Amino acid sequence: MLLSVSIDLDPIWCYQRIYGLDYSARADLVTATATQRCCELFDTLNIKGTFFVVGETLKNPAAKKALADAKAAGHEIANHTYSHPYDLSRLHQDKITAEVNQGRDAIEQALGCKPVGFRAPGYLLGSRVIPAVVASGASYDSSVLPSPIYQGVKALAMGAMALSGRVSGARLGNPRESLAPSVPYRPDPLRPFKKGSAELIELPISVAIGIPLIGATLTLAGPTYAGWLATLAQKKGFVCLELHGIDLMDINSDDLPKTLAIQRDLSMPWQRKFEAILTFVERALRTHRAVTLKQAAEILA
Repeated sequence: MLLSVSIDLDPIWCYQRIYGLDYSARADLVTATATQRCCELFDTLNIKGTFFVVGETLKNPAAKKALADAKAAGHEIANHTYSHPYDLSRLHQDKITAEVNQGRDAIEQALGCKPVGFRAPGYLLGSRVIPAVVASGASYDSSVLPSPIYQGVKALAMGAMALSGRVSGARLGNPRESLAPSVPYRPDPLRPFKKGSAELIELPISVAIGIPLIGATLTLAGPTYAGWLATLAQKKGFVCLELHGIDLMDINSDDLPKTLAIQRDLSMPWQRKFEAILTFVERALRTHRAVTLKQAAEILA
């Protein structure tokens, strides 16, 4: 019984794009602070985690140092593309390959390690991403989120934004991707929502009764219901909990743009969100052994 906790270190401009806000000032207000707080979480739990890094953010000296410290502490560093394009799966193959390879290279040059894991922006793979990830030398992908509930809520939110006159930078993918297997599998490279014979293993983000086990779910649920979700997940042989760096930040403590108050959980003190995530993982550790995604891929492959 394995548990992996991973963190997507999406920079602040990703959230500005999601909500149709101006993101011309590409300041990274997330990576350094979030990495340090996630390391505090992992130290409290005595586990190692996996950080999915957007390569472009490594230009920031504070971000680079925080991730170097995380790597030195034994945490895994994985690839989350170079610039986090939400439409990655719709790009021309050459551009997809460039995003994957440049993200990998930025990590290797800045931190001295070649990442073997990949996660696509927005959990969308389409038919061209897996071949590029395999060619990059990755041994696993962890992009699939098999939750129709999540996709439905996302579609409703994007529709509501459109009615209000704002265009979201997020994208909706093939609905069949939300029906992908919920257990680790080798995907069909061109149809990653189906089992196949790709030269890597897919480690889907976990769900419990259709509810995605992601940071936003846990922080909105609070400590009590986060523990309940962990209980629901206890029978799973492999649990992949996905967090975002911003899950351990808030507008008041971290001087984030006030316009992002539209995202409800950013008005919550990050310490309360920390408690909810801590509760989930502590409960899960009663039945599961914590490993990085790289270790999980090696065991499950």
